[in-house]
Amino acid sequence: MTIAMAIPGLDPSLYIPELKARTKEPVLTQLVEVVHRAGVVRGVGPLLELLRLRERLGTTAIGKGVAVPHARSLTVDRPSLVVARSRRGVEWDAPDGLPANLILLILSPGEWGEEAHHAFLARAMGALRLQRNRQRLLEAESFTEVATVLREVHP
Repeated sequence: MTIAMAIPGLDPSLYIPELKARTKEPVLTQLVEVVHRAGVVRGVGPLLELLRLRERLGTTAIGKGVAVPHARSLTVDRPSLVVARSRRGVEWDAPDGLPANLILLILSPGEWGEEAHHAFLARAMGALRLQRNRQRLLEAESFTEVATVLREVHP
């Protein structure tokens, strides 16, 4: 079974081994630029504004060094998952006060219903539940290793 079957939208062009930015706003911009270059979205402006709005409603940091910004939008052509890491950490207003070292951007097409989007979100977040999985994702030396961790969690 391929990783795309387990978690749709994951591919090597959507993997950022080390984020350049150290704060939320530039990280969101970098994430959106990556999905735009990969042909996942049409235009960066509307998606970036939607993600900013979501963050204003409440942080998407879930604690334990993890943030999961997400959106369902008509600008998204296909379900996608960006896996990004920051060894230094990114300030994300987490409930536990810790910076985010793992950031998953989860995007669903606007045609998907809320239930499908939330199922995709829950499935991707499931990989981050256990500390050992988070550690393995942080220590992975390649996209292949990241995909292996995610494949083991969602066979």
